[in-house]
Amino acid sequence: MTAETTERSFICQRCGTCCRWPGHVLLTDGDISRMAAATGLSEEDFIEQYTVLASNRRQLSLTEYEDGRCVFLTDEGCAFYDARPEQCRNFPHTWRVAEGCPALEAMDKSTLKR
Repeated sequence: MTAETTERSFICQRCGTCCRWPGHVLLTDGDISRMAAATGLSEEDFIEQYTVLASNRRQLSLTEYEDGRCVFLTDEGCAFYDARPEQCRNFPHTWRVAEGCPALEAMDKSTLKR
């Protein structure tokens, strides 16, 4: 099986389950630029309003609600899906897979990258 096939094996159903899991969404400079543009904010304003210093003290992460839910999760899913962070784009291939994702439950988990 090729990496290309593996990448296509997971089809996100945009249910928002992974957006409710606790943990940090670490941001790259590209993520900040993309998300700032999508929100209509300057990068500085985006950083001030929507990020915190990650526990590793080397990177910024998205703020989240007290229950762990992403601040950009709406009833319709991710408010900025097309501009979402790389960490979110790479789900589930670079994540520690958790229960509850209907797309993962619907596929053969052996096709996921380790």
